[in-house]
Amino acid sequence: MKIYNINEGSLHIVSEFMAKIKPVWWDIEGARRQLSSGVGWYFGQSEEGPKGWILCKPINVYKTVEIECLGYDDNGTFTIGKELQPLVKEVEEWAKSKDFSIVRFTIGSRGLSCHLRPLGRPWEELKNIQAVEREEYNWFISMGYVPSGMLPNIYGENYHGILLVKQL
Repeated sequence: MKIYNINEGSLHIVSEFMAKIKPVWWDIEGARRQLSSGVGWYFGQSEEGPKGWILCKPINVYKTVEIECLGYDDNGTFTIGKELQPLVKEVEEWAKSKDFSIVRFTIGSRGLSCHLRPLGRPWEELKNIQAVEREEYNWFISMGYVPSGMLPNIYGENYHGILLVKQL
């Protein structure tokens, strides 16, 4: 697979791909708006055939790059996982080249030990968090990301966000 930049020429191709693979989250126009607001890459056998993408946003004041969205087509199913590692590495290398210090990603608590329950003290929750049915959490951990914060109820009642951070 080859990696391509998301730019004006590829924006529509990647937007259509996102809307096709996860229509409950994106329509073509919504995907286009989101992709237009960040820096991104996609991979595939050709520029016209995306298989996965990643979008990030620089937060200059904090020397941080945030992974906003990513996904790939696993035989017709939207998935986040190790197949996206080349794109995550692309973000990390780009961030280093721009003198950023941190890459972060907020993962929802679905499939984690803290899901669907009120949180205790955040530092205790972070120390004890485990993936129950959320392989992408373990994948991010294996790449050097560490849980560093909790965003209680950010996605709904007892549906939390866990801030994963990697120092570059």
